Amino acid sequence: MVRWIIGLVVALVIGFCIYVSISNTLPEGLGLTDGLLKPCPSSPNCVSTQALEDDVLHYAEPIVYTDSRKSTQLKLESYMLKNGRARIISSSLGYVHFEVKSPIVGYVDDVEFYLPDADSVVHIRSASRVGYSDLGVNRERVKQIQDLLVD
Repeated sequence: MVRWIIGLVVALVIGFCIYVSISNTLPEGLGLTDGLLKPCPSSPNCVSTQALEDDVLHYAEPIVYTDSRKSTQLKLESYMLKNGRARIISSSLGYVHFEVKSPIVGYVDDVEFYLPDADSVVHIRSASRVGYSDLGVNRERVKQIQDLLVD
């Protein structure tokens, strides 16, 4: 009986790991389309400064910056890379996309920054690839970045 339980637990863990691995593929539609980041899905595991303001589940305030566009983007890139488990997927002046991997399970979040040429504002989209809830991880990440740039 104990062997059956151990076997079942091992099978569930292996199945979960396979599910996470398969589901962590890069989503389609990331990047900019007509100056907009991809909209958040209905699930609560995404935060965006371009969501509608009355969408309390997904909306975060855009960040106004005072440095140059280039130095602000470099500050963002440096911060993300220093805080571990992040890697740059694509970067050009005004846009950068990171993958951030969770430490234990290996969930991947996509974090995008858009710094429009015409405004001194940073738009952020931080979203989980897998699951429904992120336990507030993406909102906390956006808050930390807002704190970084507002100082």
